Amino acid sequence: MAGRIVREDIERLRESARLVDVAGDYTKMQRAGARWKGRCPFHDEKTPSFTVEPSRNLYHCFGCGKGGDIFDFLQSIEGIDFVEAVEHLARRMGVTLRYEQLSAGQQRALGKRTTLVGVNRAAMEFFRERLMADEGIVARDYLKSRGFGRGEADRFGLGWAPNEWDALATTLGDRLDRSDLQQAGLVAPNNRGGLRDEFRGRLMFPIRDASGDVIGFGGRIVPGVDYGDFDPPKYKNSRETPLYRKTQVLFGIHEGRPEIVRDGIVLVCEGYTDVMALHQAGVGNAVATCGTAVGSRHLQILSRYAQRVVLAFDGDAAGVRAAERAWDEAHRLGEDVALDLRVLVLPEGRDPADVVADEGGDALRARLDDAMPVVPFVLRHRISEHDRTSAEGRDAALKAALDVLGREPTPELRREYARAEIADPLELSFEFVAKSAGRAGVEIDQNEGIARPSAPRRDGRRSVGAGADRARLERRVLRVVLQRPELLPEAWYEATIEDFTHPTGQAIFAALERAGGAGVLLDAVLDAAADDDVRAVIREVALEDDDLLGLDDQEVVGQFAADVVRGLLLPRARQAVQEATESLARLNPDADGFMESQQQVKELSERLQQLQPARD
Repeated sequence: MAGRIVREDIERLRESARLVDVAGDYTKMQRAGARWKGRCPFHDEKTPSFTVEPSRNLYHCFGCGKGGDIFDFLQSIEGIDFVEAVEHLARRMGVTLRYEQLSAGQQRALGKRTTLVGVNRAAMEFFRERLMADEGIVARDYLKSRGFGRGEADRFGLGWAPNEWDALATTLGDRLDRSDLQQAGLVAPNNRGGLRDEFRGRLMFPIRDASGDVIGFGGRIVPGVDYGDFDPPKYKNSRETPLYRKTQVLFGIHEGRPEIVRDGIVLVCEGYTDVMALHQAGVGNAVATCGTAVGSRHLQILSRYAQRVVLAFDGDAAGVRAAERAWDEAHRLGEDVALDLRVLVLPEGRDPADVVADEGGDALRARLDDAMPVVPFVLRHRISEHDRTSAEGRDAALKAALDVLGREPTPELRREYARAEIADPLELSFEFVAKSAGRAGVEIDQNEGIARPSAPRRDGRRSVGAGADRARLERRVLRVVLQRPELLPEAWYEATIEDFTHPTGQAIFAALERAGGAGVLLDAVLDAAADDDVRAVIREVALEDDDLLGLDDQEVVGQFAADVVRGLLLPRARQAVQEATESLARLNPDADGFMESQQQVKELSERLQQLQPARD
């Protein structure tokens, strides 16, 4: 959308929509005191650690660390950007959004999209009604023969296009604009000046975009239907329309997106029924291209939801060529799109639906975990085409393998594949392969290099330059500041950034200072945070439970708040007393300033005594 959404509409949605209700669409939420908890929809867990704070409309998972507001949640769970999240929530809430800076043409385009989506929705309902009518028995029997029942039909919105010339055109043409039916690709002019249906005598598969809008259809002929002298193709998809671009659409993306985002992996199949069978078996992260090869636009879309893309191909020459094409398409996206592209090698003549039918969904998921990166998949095929028992065959295999290896842009992977996928199978030394590669213009670094240390955690749980006890104390102080600022003692206002020894604690304190201090709105603190890592910890601290802070006895809770703040200030107070005492010891009693220094030591010592924890 070219225009910006009016800010007032965004804030109206933020304030009126309940995050706990939206999250409840993805995981079962249960009340836990003033908060709600559930199992995290972003990762597998047995103990609920996903927490929603209704009063602030914020969420945080204490297992995986994800957190934010209602728009952050939708962006993460649906794999969409901010504007799409706002539009998604608006549709859910029945709110009409306003857009700024839209030209007349853009306004017309926005209206046309809405119109065509409505036309496709009406067509889907028409097809669904016909599937459940008497005439749809032939399609229902076909679905039953493939192991699908009413549940799968309803979930994917399946329907039946009557084996008539103008059933849809006649039914919808009475209440919808016929030009819109044509523009949606549902009908076409006949030779008598009327309209004929584009889909006839076919089981219909609605194709949705990621947000759930029906943008087109796929139709399959079924056994038992008399097509006359006409021999129709097995599958037919919508022609190109303002909504439907075959290089950009994926069947099952709307239904599978939550699981794809959660697992970070997507399986790309070739057929609609493959996707349905996998979803039926509990493998909900499957999608299919719609009658076209996997292209760069498909991969770009999938990269928004998952880093690992697994392609289901046969292990024959055609499968290798398809894998190579997909690999080349992935490289066209550039370094900004990081994809782990792999191949699920299937037995010849079998597809993913056959695997789940014979072995079950768990077996297929195990195969996904072992899916092979594209380059080794292609290298093994190239090498297998040659006779490795002869020197001439090994030379030819090496040349073919290096041609593939030269297209791998990552130096570390080139070195790894040169050793494991070329040198070892061909029984050649790695050094020989590396030198041969160099002569062929393929650079291979023969030095293993030095492993880089893993990045330190920045979740506020590990102390850097301070003991674990100190880190826990600082976190408890910040918990009081963010959750119950009204309990803070006067001593808190003496605190400085130097009282925090943990870097994340310092970053949170700095954000508090920039936002205006304790008691300001949490949104202001989040806006003032230095980066997303700090924001994540702020949300976590603001939402995590504390047994003492949750007590009803305000006196006990207030004493707890005072104690942790005093504990925060104690080290600096002790250091001040020590430095003043040492300075006094170096002065002659008759020296100028001795009395002042002595008074300073006394005052600092009294302050230190006030900060000491009470003893029974």
